[in-house]
Amino acid sequence: MDTIFFIFFGVGAGFVVLSVILGQVFGASGMDFDAGAISPFKPIFIALFLTAFGGLGLIFNPIFGAWGASGIGGLGGLGLTYVILRFILLPLKRRQNTNTHEKQSMIGKTAKVSETIVQGGFGKITYIVNDKIVSGPAKSESGVGIERNAQVEIVYIEKNTYYVREKYNHKEEVLRISKI
Repeated sequence: MDTIFFIFFGVGAGFVVLSVILGQVFGASGMDFDAGAISPFKPIFIALFLTAFGGLGLIFNPIFGAWGASGIGGLGGLGLTYVILRFILLPLKRRQNTNTHEKQSMIGKTAKVSETIVQGGFGKITYIVNDKIVSGPAKSESGVGIERNAQVEIVYIEKNTYYVREKYNHKEEVLRISKI
């Protein structure tokens, strides 16, 4: 029976290690396959259950025998999965949902250039949402440079980059045109 517990433990722990490694690889490339919902049937929770079941089974098999160790391993696996889901992941998910905003809702809003947007390149914009200062990489929609502290309008967002156009102060524009 130790072999079965060891297999469960190895498969669960191996999946967790593989998930961490692949998460780093795909995370660095910007790929994301998470739909966002938290479910106890996600592979990571199954891996946690298998790891706890196998580990507790290995620990308690010499003391309580195969059936006792299976019961303890099963209850321990369910308990560990529940605790991590209920007390760690769900609170983190709730906190994330209250601190984030839908970026697409910022289209048409005004922001300030916090780092000069170079011609044909990137800069950085800052804006306020829900009483929090948010910043992100930005490019000029037309490719022209935009100076630091300029007011811009967010035109669209693509791959987490804000595409903006400079907002003109109409009074200054009228003065400039009248001087010509």
